[in-house]
Parts: sequence; structure tokens; C-alpha cells
Amino acid sequence: MKKNIFDFNFAKVGKRYFLSNFMGLNCFLSSSDFYAMVKKKKIGRSAENDLLNNFFFGNYLDFDKVFGIIKERFFTNWKGPHVHIISVTKRCNFFCHYCGANSGLFSPSESDMTIKTAKKAVNFIFSIDNKNLMVEFQGGEPLLNFKGVEYIIKESEKRNRIHKKNLNFSIVTNLSLMDNKKFEFLLKHKVAICGSLDGHRRLHDLNRRPIDNTSSYETVSKWLKKINSFAKKGKTEQPNAICTISRQSLSRSKEIVDEHLRIGLNRIQVGPLDKAGRAKTNWDKVGYSPNEFLKFYNKLFDYIVVLNKKGVPIYEKGAFMFIKQILTAERPRYHNLDLLVRIAYNFDGSIYGSDEARMLSNSGIDLLKLGNLENDSLTDILRKPLAKLLLLADFNFLSQPKCSRCPWSPYCHIMPALNISSQNSFWGNMATNDRCKIYCGIFNMISQRLNKKSERKIFEGWLSLYNG
Repeated sequence: MKKNIFDFNFAKVGKRYFLSNFMGLNCFLSSSDFYAMVKKKKIGRSAENDLLNNFFFGNYLDFDKVFGIIKERFFTNWKGPHVHIISVTKRCNFFCHYCGANSGLFSPSESDMTIKTAKKAVNFIFSIDNKNLMVEFQGGEPLLNFKGVEYIIKESEKRNRIHKKNLNFSIVTNLSLMDNKKFEFLLKHKVAICGSLDGHRRLHDLNRRPIDNTSSYETVSKWLKKINSFAKKGKTEQPNAICTISRQSLSRSKEIVDEHLRIGLNRIQVGPLDKAGRAKTNWDKVGYSPNEFLKFYNKLFDYIVVLNKKGVPIYEKGAFMFIKQILTAERPRYHNLDLLVRIAYNFDGSIYGSDEARMLSNSGIDLLKLGNLENDSLTDILRKPLAKLLLLADFNFLSQPKCSRCPWSPYCHIMPALNISSQNSFWGNMATNDRCKIYCGIFNMISQRLNKKSERKIFEGWLSLYNG
């Protein structure tokens, strides 16, 4: 029986072609096999098996398996978001030039979440029929309203004795206000801790500025080391250290990796700047072009691969998530899908589909507000036109012309909040979108490396060693 090729997208990476379909399955073909397939001529046995096993032949589909994949990718069993991001305060004791949240020194009365609002947040979260719950504390600096953090954790655990959900907590903090009492509480309640480390002392202090203009490096590095030592004993998770890349970071890729290793961390989370908040205001000082970021990222990744070949275990989280999707077609647990996976609550009880949308509101752009804890249930929110728009935007290949023909689109997503802040458009224009250019560049780089046996072996090892 003749095999008829099904719908697919492709890109040339190096000397080979990367093909993907809407199910997120993919394969690599040599140039000769690719052109033979397009011209409906005989292709190599290995290439034919790859195409067959990844459902590229429309008349050779295993419909039971295909249906299962489609159900998973389109959330047919969806019961509500499982990641709940709570901003317990807008206050922050730092004044970083690239802060997307526009945080700063505000009075507690006008910027802290009250216990009354915190209780409503817990009520809202536990009203959702999802067996998995991740509650993440954000700010501002959440340690400035630690009473709010304590209340939400204790109240959630109290509710969970009845609901028996898979409940997890995390906190994103600059660590400058951490002390033994707070740490013992977080340790006792199994709260994963995410800090910030932009590199060695000079770079970190240049990027992350306390209000009093003192150095924050010593405190941050001390606490990351301490948390990591507890993680090695199995008492908590390894701390995540977000490394935000400013213009001042671009020439320091090797030093950034070395600093993480010096502190004892084998995971780096490199984040390109969002053109939002103070970063947008200060873009001429801190920003850069997609090509400048990709040049930096390639150097950083080169160094990480070299270290792995020498037996040094270290990886970059963003690349890991992309690689995992390409190799397994599994969607990340915490994919940045507005309302489908994530939902965010501002200190005043306002509800958003993502933390980026919540931060956008702090800059005076409140276009993506879904409702308020005072009046709305999840059902109320889902009936609103904005909610339906956000859900459609989660499936970029259905709503974006460029994405519909992009081989990376099954693994990629750019949030409306980023489109609004950078292009003044809900949908954005992917042909000129800086984040799209960065993601395409990273995917292309990763795909070329997956064609090298020695590097593919390293990446496959990451999947067995790390969770993300």
C-alpha cells in the first residue's frame, strides 16, 4: 500500500531537515530522503520507519494512539489551571533597572495582600476541580509580606486535609530578607525556593540593586549555598536561580556559568528581558536585539556542552524544556499557557491569566484583567470573551499565520501580555516579534546539536537525571 505523507512543517537545520506535525511528533531526514519524500519517490528504510512511527503517513495512522495524543495536547480532560501565582505584595526592597513588575517602596496598606483577600484566594484555588495544585508566591518581594505567605500556606494545608490534592508550594524571592526563622518555616512546609543570581558579584550587584544601593551578592550567594546543602540531604528541592540577562551580561556567558558552579548549582535558568515595566523604560540602557541575545546564548550553551563532555553536570533549564518536548513530545508541567495551565492573583484580588499579565497591570495596562476574587468564580471568568481569547491564544498554530507553518510551534508559546508590551497588540506580529526570533534561534540551535551523536547522548542523559 502506498504511503501518503500527512500535513507537516519543516525547517532545514544544518545539512538535515527537521519535520514536525500538529501532535508534537517529529523526525530528522537527510536532504536526499526529504526531497525523495516530497517528490513521492522511494526513501531510505530508516527514514521511512521514523516517519511511520511518528505518524507522518496519513493512511498508516494508529488512531487509538493518535486520539490519545490529541486529547492530551488539546486538554480534553481539563478541569482548571493547576499553577496559581499569588502576588502577596507590590513592595520590593530592590529597584532593578529591568523590573517587569514596576515594584518599589510603597506603603503596606496600598500594596500588601490582606488576610481577607488571601482567604478569598485560597477559596478560589480550592474551588477548582484539579487534583494537582502548585501555589507560587511572587511580588514585589514576597518576604516583605511573609505573614500573608504563612497564612496562605497554613490555610491551604488545612483545606487539603479535606480535599487531598497533590499540593505544592514555591516562592520567588531575591533572598535579601531571608532569615533562619523564615527558612525553617519554608523548609517545614516543603516550599521550593527560587532566588536570583545574575552572575559574579560585580554583575549581580550591577543588575540587581537594593534600594539603599548596597551589595546584595553576599546574602544571595550565602542563602543559595545553604538551601542547596539542605537539598543534597533530601530536605528540600535544589534552589532555582533565575539569571536575567541584561546588556551588561552579554559578554559574560562563561563567568555566569562558572558562578553557578562555584555556588554548587548545576541548573541555570537564563531569561531574556521582557520589554515591560522598567525594562521597557530603560531599554536603551539594558536591552538588546534578538541576535545579540542568541550570540550570548550560543556561547553559554557551547560552554555548558564542553563542561558536560568533561563530566561536569550542569544544564540550562530553558533548553532542557525545549529538548524534552522535541525528544518526548511531552508538554512541560508548568507551560506558560494563560488560564489553561496558569492563573495569577494580584495583591488587590485582581485575577489574570498569567503573571506577566498581572505585572503588565502594574504599568497601567490593565487590558488582560479577567475578574476579581471578590466577585468572580472560575466559571464566571470562563464565560467572559477575554477568557475565550486567551484560551485560543494558547494554541498559537490555530491563531497565528506564521506559527501555523512553523515546525517549532508545537513546543513554543508567546503570551499576549508580551505581545502587548512589545508590539502593542494582543496577537502580536510574529514576523517581527523579538521573542519569536529568540525562540526560533534557540530551537534551531538545539536541533542542530541533536544531530550530533555525542551531544544528543548528553541531552538524553539530562532527561533521565533532571526534572526541569
